[in-house]
Amino acid sequence: MSIFSIDVEAHLKKAASHTFGSAAHYPVELVRAALRRGGREVDILIGRDRIQVQDNGSGMDTASINILIRLMDPSQPEAIKEEAVESLQTREGMGLLAIFASNPEEILVENVSHGRKTHLHFRGNQLKTSGSCSLTKGTRITLFSSRRDYTQEKLLLEVFCRSVPRRTRLKLNNRPIGGQSFLTHQMATMKISPSTLTHTYTAGGRVGIPLAGMICHLRLLDQFIPWHHLTLPPQQGFIFDAAVETTNDVTHELIDYLCQHAHRLYQWMCQRYTSAAPDHRYRFEELLFTHCRLTGDESYLNQFSPFKIFNSRRSLNLEQVKQKAADGSLYAVPQKEKKDRLRYNTGSKTVLSLPRTQADLLINQLNIPITFLNPVTRRQNPLPKYWHTLRKGIKRLICYILPKPKKILTAAQLSKPEQKFLLAFIRNLTHSSESMPYQIQSSDAQAVMVQGKGLFPSILTKNKSSSPPQRLLIRRSHPLVRKAIKAVEADPRNIEIFVPLLIF
Repeated sequence: MSIFSIDVEAHLKKAASHTFGSAAHYPVELVRAALRRGGREVDILIGRDRIQVQDNGSGMDTASINILIRLMDPSQPEAIKEEAVESLQTREGMGLLAIFASNPEEILVENVSHGRKTHLHFRGNQLKTSGSCSLTKGTRITLFSSRRDYTQEKLLLEVFCRSVPRRTRLKLNNRPIGGQSFLTHQMATMKISPSTLTHTYTAGGRVGIPLAGMICHLRLLDQFIPWHHLTLPPQQGFIFDAAVETTNDVTHELIDYLCQHAHRLYQWMCQRYTSAAPDHRYRFEELLFTHCRLTGDESYLNQFSPFKIFNSRRSLNLEQVKQKAADGSLYAVPQKEKKDRLRYNTGSKTVLSLPRTQADLLINQLNIPITFLNPVTRRQNPLPKYWHTLRKGIKRLICYILPKPKKILTAAQLSKPEQKFLLAFIRNLTHSSESMPYQIQSSDAQAVMVQGKGLFPSILTKNKSSSPPQRLLIRRSHPLVRKAIKAVEADPRNIEIFVPLLIF
């Protein structure tokens, strides 16, 4: 393009780098220009070789059309083109200079303003103009460029146009974008109503309390699209993020106006401190304590009670802490951690459980005298370290040896060899009960088989209230019982050998 043979290219690069730092920002500027023209429907189409921005606004005025013609007309002198560049560039951005920022191979501008149609077609260093186009209202700008990746342009459009209101139908490749708050990662936000100040006019915006960070972020918006981003230290002790719709410079009056809204958000934190989650409480304390350190204002610390009493659900505010300190009855201990087993002898004293941040504020910043209690020393255990393991092993051994209630197996749950063994066992027990080591009476005894393992193959239980009063529980899984079942299955006469062994 011939216009880049003069200083226009330098103007464009300077505008892009100084304003946003990215050469892929030009579609955002085209959207901003469309919103300035009153567009309520803005369609952005990004294809393989083109970017098209179309709106239904009032269209570009005659002066802007004439400036574009002077820029694209190869017969115009360089001085006139440089003057046209300066007139197109706006303070809040590149304006219509965004048409030339990407060095397009072909430019197509269609415009309808007050019933007058304009058609500009620039290609191959040749400009063609006509008074007809296919539009009935608004403006359509199409930039052609082959072999170009538009990924960065799409990303910047979604990021910078996210706060465009939903009443403006903004679409990127037929997908709606916008309708979101530009302030993200905030604990709370507040809407700014339009206000006229002495030297500053703001059309509204939002102020929020960030989830992290100790600096203020201020974004100035034009048509709900950022045009300036400013980072500031805490203002009047407040830490906040703000997005303000204004085209003026940042003034002290604007900062004061934002601090008034931040003051309301800080009061909201004081009211919500008790019901907030632990991580939000820590952030509340961080912001409110910082405000107290920077300004010396203790009013916020008297509106909520952050100082917890040790081993109690009660808490104190700053004024109550000062009263306790003045009486000489203020004591404190470090806040307990999960693995902390220290004990303190508090008696009837008022003892605070203070984390490091609260202790630093009270002692180093507010110079409140606090006496920290020493933990009570615990007597050392004289037994060796392996005593716990030994005691645990003894408990397991006792539980293994002692009989436990067992579930008696029915005949349906036993196999045929087990049923045959149990019948032979009962029959042999009846004939030889007088020679058994246990005084088992055949008429009062019952032999059953139970599930489970144990040290002994059988257990004799006695209960006079039950019938029969004596019951011999044979462990089904005991190795000796399994061996006896196999031996009896091979020869039923072997039962005489195993009966004394099983009940011994």
